[in-house]
Amino acid sequence: MHLVKAKVFDNSDRCEVTSMKKNFSSSELFELRNAIPMDMLIKDGLRIPSKVSDDVFRFLCPICNEFQTSVNPATNLARCFRCEKNFNTIDLVMSVRRSGFKESILFLKQMLGKVPNQDASQALNAFTAEIGQMPGGLK
Repeated sequence: MHLVKAKVFDNSDRCEVTSMKKNFSSSELFELRNAIPMDMLIKDGLRIPSKVSDDVFRFLCPICNEFQTSVNPATNLARCFRCEKNFNTIDLVMSVRRSGFKESILFLKQMLGKVPNQDASQALNAFTAEIGQMPGGLK
């Protein structure tokens, strides 16, 4: 549970700080971590410099500014091998945009509307195709 503070103004130009609770369900957070492909978030959503090197999608780490990164499409996670930081989509948005948890969630919710829908068979076909392209993948 996250506590959000909001300023409330009345006619006397006084400001009061009130508290309101904003909950994000675990299923909602799970969807935001997994439904937005990490490479799409990096390239299109956050516009982080990226490249493909040795058949691996790499991006400029927002922590150490090195390209010693990798994205695992099977888990939708990213890692920087230089600073040893792991990222899910929420962590990455918070780091790049220097925003808090709530703001990052709202950003990802907006992005979620831009992700093309895939039915289960399309997702499975894409996943198995990626495995087949990996070194040591299915033969």
